Amino acid sequence: MRVSGAVLVLSAATAMAQVPQRLNGFELERLELNPGAAGSLLVGTGELLPEGDYRLSTVVHYQRNPLVLALGGQVMPVVGDRATLHLAAAYSPLSWVEMGVQLPVVAFQQGADLTDRGIARPRTAGLATPTVSARLGLLSQRESPWGDLALEMSVGAPLGSTPAFARDVGLRYAPRLMAGRRFGKFRLALDTRLLLRPTIEAYADRELALDEIGNEVHLGFVAATVGWRLRWELDVRGVVPLAQQRKSAEVLVGPRYLMTPSTEVFALAGAGVGSTPGTPLFRVLVGAAFGSVIPPRLEDESGVNCGADLPHTAEECPWMDDDGDEVFNGVDQCPLEKGDPERQGCPIKDADEDGFEDGWDDCPKERGESKWQGCPMPDEDGDKIEDELDRCPGKVGTNERGCPDQDNDEVDDDVDRCPAQAGRKDLQGCLPPDFDQDGISNLVDTCAKVPGTTENWGCPAHEVPLVFLTRKKIELADEVFFVPSQARILERSFPLLNWVAKVIIEHPEVPLVVVEVHTDNRGNPLDNKQRSQERAEAVRQYLIDHKVSPERLEARGYGQDRPIDTNATAVGRENNRRVEFIVVLPHQGRDEASMGGNP
Repeated sequence: MRVSGAVLVLSAATAMAQVPQRLNGFELERLELNPGAAGSLLVGTGELLPEGDYRLSTVVHYQRNPLVLALGGQVMPVVGDRATLHLAAAYSPLSWVEMGVQLPVVAFQQGADLTDRGIARPRTAGLATPTVSARLGLLSQRESPWGDLALEMSVGAPLGSTPAFARDVGLRYAPRLMAGRRFGKFRLALDTRLLLRPTIEAYADRELALDEIGNEVHLGFVAATVGWRLRWELDVRGVVPLAQQRKSAEVLVGPRYLMTPSTEVFALAGAGVGSTPGTPLFRVLVGAAFGSVIPPRLEDESGVNCGADLPHTAEECPWMDDDGDEVFNGVDQCPLEKGDPERQGCPIKDADEDGFEDGWDDCPKERGESKWQGCPMPDEDGDKIEDELDRCPGKVGTNERGCPDQDNDEVDDDVDRCPAQAGRKDLQGCLPPDFDQDGISNLVDTCAKVPGTTENWGCPAHEVPLVFLTRKKIELADEVFFVPSQARILERSFPLLNWVAKVIIEHPEVPLVVVEVHTDNRGNPLDNKQRSQERAEAVRQYLIDHKVSPERLEARGYGQDRPIDTNATAVGRENNRRVEFIVVLPHQGRDEASMGGNP
């Protein structure tokens, strides 16, 4: 009769008189996950996760009769039913290093009532032995034709529940050697592990006898399919105890299915033979993994993500028809273009891809247009304007007439009266006049009627201007001061405003100057806007009183709406309280000039 699990020899005659006692605790679990699951869920194949990849797994499994007792020809389960939850994680910080961690938890277990035989029931649930591991890749088939080879060291901590047969009495160590190789659509691998753990010595008295439990050699073999979204694996796992002669083995088989690029589900089921503690009569396992669940692909392999809902290349899925032209990717010469089966999946030949089949294209190697029978448009200067319509056929143009703007003054050369010198739009590309002949354009000459220097803003060296004319505004050397909370200008600002009036009068080419007044954010916003408008009107009136034409002035009060600095500091608020004189040129609108003058 086959007996699975630990065989205990008990003297029934004496056990009846004994008080129930617990068996010596040890780690009963025989299931070992492969945290990275590269090639196999349970057996190490020597392949590591790619650098930077990670995998998180959760597994629930049930086992029947992992620990039984033989009495008088009867088999009585000490642990008859056991359900365990496994949590596992793996991460590869480097291409040749993989770190792993496993946390098993006994969710439920029960067995026969053996208290009348002197054996207490095991605990129904508890934490099992958590392990951490470090795996070192020595060879990789992605880089070497020999296959995959790796070493691992794992350490199990004695943190589980002793009464639940889920803990050894001390640390357990497991050096491991793994080797594997892919052969086309299949992978084969061998896994050898030496389990070093504290020994529970055999004991015998008038009640029971139990074999010694200690170091073991674990052997594993896997045959698995690769390159499919639905994959299968066959695992054979054996245990050779070094302390006694009870050998055992398990055979498990099941599928793995890629649901999404980051989610995989799987299941395994199988039977065990032998009597090593922890080898069940049968085992069923289901689980899911998240993260980097798409295995790396060798150059000549198909990919597991061959599905319409998964990202893939035509090369890795030769049996699919990605372009829908009824020609499989593996033989389709144009796998990403819907073509004709008679042309090996390629569309009509059009070398220059201009829509003209090569046999009808007058310029088969140059992309052309229908107007010129597949030839490019005649365009000597390459500005995409047909030569017959190009007003500047020898120059690369920027407008619809094919002409450039060499001086970058926004006036095209074909209408620019001064094409070699940047000018103004309203003067057809030429510069404004220089009244005082000092070499400084009136547009930036503060003293337009008296020769001056560039360093002194167009004014004579002996004169100190209080304002500076630019293309956008009349800059002030000082502030315009008002009576506090009023719109009356203080006398100290009269010289400054006299200079403003002088500049406007001397520059008749400037048709309009906008007087802008701004405040900080203190006070009521509506009051601030009203007061700023009143002050702008006061400044405008002052300039009119000093012979500036009214139609050349406009007053605008913005209040606190357009700050140029923070209002959180005294300096910032002072900067925001300002009067600006915005120059509006003939080609500008008032709002455009105002926004250009206020950063």
